[in-house]
Order: sequence, then structure tokens, then C-alpha cells
Amino acid sequence: MKREMYIALYAPSSVQKLLDFLKTIYSVENTVPVIIKPFGAAAQVGVPEAHRLSYKLGKPLIILPELRDLRSILNCESIYYLGEEGVEVELDSVLSEALGRKTALVVNSGEQEPSRKELEDVKVIWPIDIPRGISATALAGVIAYKLYHALREK
Repeated sequence: MKREMYIALYAPSSVQKLLDFLKTIYSVENTVPVIIKPFGAAAQVGVPEAHRLSYKLGKPLIILPELRDLRSILNCESIYYLGEEGVEVELDSVLSEALGRKTALVVNSGEQEPSRKELEDVKVIWPIDIPRGISATALAGVIAYKLYHALREK
């Protein structure tokens, strides 16, 4: 049985960034996009547009107010926050470990950082083979690409 993997975008304010993220994540089977703590235009206009897109594609979409809800509501066993200050790891090894359990990978929108309290019980990592400074949409694309290949090999 293949488990769903949650790929989350943290604190987006841009409608376009939110929609680009969703389209990227929807390109890979068994991935569920999660939007955490949207604000500004993303909350007012982007979330309704996101629901319209998910409904049109027949795909799931989850909106959560807090990072900790990944564990308390979705029951994720492992949560990885991809932050440039994180411990360097091989993305392929994280993905192969993640495919065996209920996992969430969280990408920062680049507009607001989570607090230290929000990151309690979250593994802060950075993929060693990805340059720092890459945009959230590009990072989601790399994750989707690597996840697509990892799922094909199983």
C-alpha cells in the first residue's frame, strides 16, 4: 500500500505562488498539498481559487492554521521543514524514509518564518544537493521530481 505524502507550503501571501505550488504538487500521484497559515491575498483570494482548482482536478487540498496541526490533525509521524539553516541531508534518503511512514515536507513560502516554538518536534533540514536561495515553487518542483522518480522505482 502506498502512503500519501503531505507537501506543505508555509505562510504564503501570494495568490500566484499558492496556485503554482498546488499545480506542482498535483503533478505527482499520492501527494497531498497542505497550505499552512495563509495570509493576505493568499488567504482572501488564493484559498478559494485553490479550492476551485482542487475540485476541478478531483484532488485533495488541506488548509491548516498551524504547523503543529500536521501532527495533531493529520497524524504525521515525521515532519521535515526545509529551511536554509537546517541540517544538510540527502533529499533522496529523506524521501525514501518518508515513503514508509506518514510524513510531511514543509516548504517556506519565503514570506514569513515559523517561530522556534512552531518548529518544536520538527526536523529542520536542507537538501545538500539543492542550492540555497531557491524559490518555494522551484523547491517544490525539485521535491515533486525526485518523489516522482522514487515512486516509480517502488
